[in-house]
Amino acid sequence: MDLIYFGGSAAAGIVGWATIINFFRYFATTLLIAGLVSHRLPSGFADPAAFGDLISLVLAYVAFIGLQRSRAEKPLLFPVWVFNIVGAADLLLAMVLGPALVHDPGDMGLAYIIPTVYVPLLLVAHFYSLKALSQRPSEKSTAAGKLPSPLATPVA
Repeated sequence: MDLIYFGGSAAAGIVGWATIINFFRYFATTLLIAGLVSHRLPSGFADPAAFGDLISLVLAYVAFIGLQRSRAEKPLLFPVWVFNIVGAADLLLAMVLGPALVHDPGDMGLAYIIPTVYVPLLLVAHFYSLKALSQRPSEKSTAAGKLPSPLATPVA
């Protein structure tokens, strides 16, 4: 039996765990704290990155609650779609603004770990979730009661 219930659908199970990874997006608020980053870090990069991540964090919680309240026959996947589209767009915007505005990577200070480690993990989670949401289970696997992915978590 799973500790966290994601509504019983295979897509909800796959996407639920990818949503949990985003619960740490508040890390980007370190871009706003003087002392952790250089005062030379452009606010044109830091502000959209930090506030975009905070918006994505709120959407991650809404999506997670929606997944937990889902049922297998009627999953609540709309908030998950919105979260993944907004979250991926936020990361892609930061990937464009970063190289364009940040001329010295040392200006990021301690926050340098975010774009080097955490952003690639988040991008993979978003695109994997979007792929799982866009795939329809085949009739054969649905009739046999099989889950369409080995990462889906069945509920006992």
